[in-house]
Amino acid sequence: MTEHLHYYPDDEKILSFRPRVVFSGTLTAGEAWSCSVHSHNFCEIMYITKGRAAVSIENEQYTVKVGDIVVYNSGVFHEEKSLDDEFSVLFFAVDNLHIPGLSEGCIVPLDACPVIEAGSYDDMLKAILSLMLDELTLKKAHYKAISTNIATMFCYYILRLYDVKIENPRHNEICNDAMRYIEENYKTDVSLDTIASSVHLSKYHFIRIFKETLGISPMKCLLRVRLSAAKELLGESDLSIKDVATAVGYENALTFSRVFKNSENISPTDYRNNVRGFTTG
Repeated sequence: MTEHLHYYPDDEKILSFRPRVVFSGTLTAGEAWSCSVHSHNFCEIMYITKGRAAVSIENEQYTVKVGDIVVYNSGVFHEEKSLDDEFSVLFFAVDNLHIPGLSEGCIVPLDACPVIEAGSYDDMLKAILSLMLDELTLKKAHYKAISTNIATMFCYYILRLYDVKIENPRHNEICNDAMRYIEENYKTDVSLDTIASSVHLSKYHFIRIFKETLGISPMKCLLRVRLSAAKELLGESDLSIKDVATAVGYENALTFSRVFKNSENISPTDYRNNVRGFTTG
């Protein structure tokens, strides 16, 4: 029996961009490894192949693990620190990034979560990054063209993994449920893990949906809810600063006061005095 099948592409619009490979490489390190805050004038993609690391990107904190892709858009400040005795990554960098709909030098939206799970693409993406590294190491005929096409393909897969429609009704429902959870539990020890768990999603998948739908990170949203409640208590109650802090989910007054002042440019005490028309001697 003979079976002869043909598959043809449809009329899907093709995004036209061709990045230039700046470098590719590997990192193998122990728990003591760290990299101080810095940024690049190119986009760097890091693929975790062993262990975990703590990553700070524009003051947002992430713990990344095997199978995670970390994207550093051009100009984004970041730092890294390994958390395990054995930590390794594959990485590459590209410039000349002009992707329609995104800022120049970006492979993901600036307000999107920069960490994404490879999921079912894990083995394949790891293999093509290894192939890119081989091309740049061996430098056989046409290696630049091949490595450029590999980088382009990897970028397309990142775009596929980030393909979240803002107007997706399911995503709106997820964000509404998450907001309800935050508003009902902000007085307790709420974390990204507990919020994501409440809507039955992985942390990074939830962050991506929340930020792309509402334009704000879940933790910044939690901060706004807590500060709004704190302002109401400061203006309308005689609770001490310590009791206000406890009432809106902070373990101590010092942390609450620091967060409040960093956000509002005024201390809780001065805010209360201003609202009530008091003057300090």
